[in-house]
Amino acid sequence: MAVKKLRFMWLNYSDSAIVTASSEAADYPVANLQNRWKTVDWRSTGLTAEWVKENLGSAKAVQAFVLENMNLTAGATVALQAHASDLWTAPSYSLAITITAAMVAAKRIVIFLAAAETYQWWRLLVTDAANGDGHLSASRIYLGPYFEPTRSYKTQWERSPASDSVVSYSSGGQASVTERPIFWVYNLPISIVGSADELAYAAIDDTCGIKIPLWICLDSTDEIVRTVYGHFMEYIAFPSVIDGSLWDTNLKFREEL
Repeated sequence: MAVKKLRFMWLNYSDSAIVTASSEAADYPVANLQNRWKTVDWRSTGLTAEWVKENLGSAKAVQAFVLENMNLTAGATVALQAHASDLWTAPSYSLAITITAAMVAAKRIVIFLAAAETYQWWRLLVTDAANGDGHLSASRIYLGPYFEPTRSYKTQWERSPASDSVVSYSSGGQASVTERPIFWVYNLPISIVGSADELAYAAIDDTCGIKIPLWICLDSTDEIVRTVYGHFMEYIAFPSVIDGSLWDTNLKFREEL
């Protein structure tokens, strides 16, 4: 049986890339793929041979791909491609992606590449002719590395609903509510083992902290359902159990809306 692994997709080359698309609907430009909000999306004007292309600026090693808040159907033909230049007649790397029922339900694709692929140019090529929306859409793309801790983590993670809704009361005690969306908050107990993992967690903390969202896969055997797009609510603490070798801590993060 496959072992559950914790994985962090935290260094998103897409956010600093030059991103273009085969088409973009009015008010839904491809630049929206670099907006952290899931409610802001790119939409195509067609359904056949539509693409999103990314120039990373230089060749970078990519180990993971995420397409967040997408509307693709199970009948879609999807390929993730990469090349050394902006020439796509015969890309050096091409991975066919089968859209599963789980992906459709979660509105998310998560792919861990078999090995890191190092290229400057990347392209997502999609045909989804039967899509009932009449367009293709997505809110975020991740292209970058992933970090997997050396040791398995504790599996007793906790998920609870929360909201930024505000309840106020009149002098007579009557309630007034400013209602805001419900989101999930996660509490993940982990052990950090060894200096290499300590440095990796510190790099994630320095890059993302509480300010930049990332993707956390809680279970690599169920990456579609158990991947969370969110941001840390606190910086990572490093309480030492064995000085320089073992730390027990908790990661607290909330779902990004």
